[in-house]
Amino acid sequence: MSDPPQFTLITSTLNSGATLERCLRSVAGQTNASFEHLIADGASSDNTLEIVEHYCQRYPLRLACSTPDTSLYQAWNRGVEQARGQWLLFLGSDDFLISGDILSRVAEAIEADPSLGAYRFLYGDTVDAEEPPDWAIYRPNSWLQRLRGVTEFPTSVFINGQLFQQGNRFDESYRICGDHKFFMEHDLFTHGEYLPVTMISFQQGGISSNRNYERMHYLERSRMLAELNRSRPWYSECYYWLRSHQRNSRPS
Repeated sequence: MSDPPQFTLITSTLNSGATLERCLRSVAGQTNASFEHLIADGASSDNTLEIVEHYCQRYPLRLACSTPDTSLYQAWNRGVEQARGQWLLFLGSDDFLISGDILSRVAEAIEADPSLGAYRFLYGDTVDAEEPPDWAIYRPNSWLQRLRGVTEFPTSVFINGQLFQQGNRFDESYRICGDHKFFMEHDLFTHGEYLPVTMISFQQGGISSNRNYERMHYLERSRMLAELNRSRPWYSECYYWLRSHQRNSRPS
């Protein structure tokens, strides 16, 4: 067997044909050759698997599974089981790497500072639009996490594979906050290091950013904080409670 790659990217899909190709193109164009890309599919019935098969011939892309799953986080965990990389990045099927040198820049940072290998997380900036100059840049921030009860845009985060080798997994009972819980449980800001790299364009409109799911988001946040024995300021609690009781918010 060949040496393990430096990076594993994991993308979950379910009838993602409309957006997946842009995601795959952004990974296929990476100049760093030491990576693999795993697709954890939830038994798509559209052309998702055809797109995956086409791109498997262009770069180290592999279908990890195609079977029904109960949540995004079960799909991610299935990808983790097959991941070989030293660092794992979870990339949404409608998101994309904003340039071809993202993996190279992270690899160069690790090579320049070997102490980064001891961190659980390496994180950078995220943008929330498709094209510049409309990009608004977001950086995970510890005080925002304390204020909101969840991390802001936890998408541009490389996770040390050792965390998963130790048996850690995402909580599959969550639909929205499983990644937030993972990052808080393992102390992103205590055991992570910021890299000045803008990495991923996060596309708004999914369940995690859809205002129709505010109530579900509120309930999962509250449950997560209770399970981790943490809290947020009373004014933030009031704000999110009010948002969760808007007329259009769907119940859990």
